[in-house]
Amino acid sequence: MDTAKVSSKYQIVIPKKARELLAIDEGDKVVFDYRDGLVVLLPKPRDFVEFSRGLGAEVWKDSDAGEYVEEERQ
Repeated sequence: MDTAKVSSKYQIVIPKKARELLAIDEGDKVVFDYRDGLVVLLPKPRDFVEFSRGLGAEVWKDSDAGEYVEEERQ
């Protein structure tokens, strides 16, 4: 587990291991996601459409899309 000190301007240095795992470099942007009392740091996607592709796929794994659309139309 790594630690970081918060400066008087509320800045921290992202530890080397975290930078390597996230593949972030100087000048890159990061996104903060808040999940059940945790803060998750993620690299900001360059393309949000590509980043979102497949999101929620597990919801549809046992469903037939054509069948669903037909039911909604009725």
